[in-house]
Amino acid sequence: MSNPSQEEIDTMTTLSDDNDGVSENGKVQDFLSNVYLGHNVEWIGSTSDNRYSIAIDRIVYDFDLNDPNDKCFLEDDVTILGTGGCNSKVVATIKDQIEMAKTLNVYKIEFSVHYNNIAKSYLIDPKLIANP
Repeated sequence: MSNPSQEEIDTMTTLSDDNDGVSENGKVQDFLSNVYLGHNVEWIGSTSDNRYSIAIDRIVYDFDLNDPNDKCFLEDDVTILGTGGCNSKVVATIKDQIEMAKTLNVYKIEFSVHYNNIAKSYLIDPKLIANP
């Protein structure tokens, strides 16, 4: 894609994980990834086209301002920065608090696509569910 829009990114981007994550309708906004209390979670970008690289620049928790009980279950912070560079990744730890079990967190993945020393940034917003 040449200069893709956010809508094209939402349509063309796919997510996968190694914890039975799934999107029932195929949309990245509805991708639900299982994470486990007290364990790390790692976001890594990849592409099948070796001329490009995908950097995960930051993970940002998306607070529900209408829910006074909404809590971020990432220990590190509301915003977790990537390691930097065109192959940046993000690693975070899930709080080891039983009250977080079965709660749903909506977050945003801020990532950039790198090609010929030019980077363009985009955003997608999947979900995490905490498991004991």
